[in-house]
Amino acid sequence: MPRAMTARDRKELQIIRATEKLVATRGFYGTRMDDIARAARLPRPNLYYYFPSKRQIYRRILTGLRADWIKAFEQISPDREPREAISDYIRVKIEYSRKHPVPSKIFAMEVIRGSDMLTEEENNQIKTLTEEKCAVIEHWMNEGKMDRLDPRHFFFLLWGATQYYADFEQQIKSILGVKRLTTAQFETGVETVTQVVLAGCGLDG
Repeated sequence: MPRAMTARDRKELQIIRATEKLVATRGFYGTRMDDIARAARLPRPNLYYYFPSKRQIYRRILTGLRADWIKAFEQISPDREPREAISDYIRVKIEYSRKHPVPSKIFAMEVIRGSDMLTEEENNQIKTLTEEKCAVIEHWMNEGKMDRLDPRHFFFLLWGATQYYADFEQQIKSILGVKRLTTAQFETGVETVTQVVLAGCGLDG
């Protein structure tokens, strides 16, 4: 059972959420501690009480994003059937885009920048985990449970399709002619991406 949030936890979360919105629009280097203090409605000296630097706030954001990314990957498990596992993975990823569009944009920006704010160990862990999940796809293919394809490019496709709903949310809203995306529209996205992916894997039957 998770522990109850303390007053410090709530204040740190307030700072993190304010920083996320700034970084998503201005980038890491375009965001200053003064900007964060104003957005978090805190005097600048108080901000340093919780986080001694902008880099530390950003690192906390990335650590949370990395944990969420890893957790979503739990859906791809060798003890599951590929149809259900892949369908659930797509749903979890798009649902994350719906609920957390700002952190998703930050993660995309960090990857584009070369993930230099993540440590070598953290980047290697992501690579190792991806290889483990590719091995699960290989296992399913070897058992004849799905069509043969390149597992790495399979995941590249899934990441691009699911994170698009957060990273390019504005374009989607413009094309659909809406001010905000509804739960029903996200559900249509889940169903469409799932249908296309499963068909491409030979899992639509």
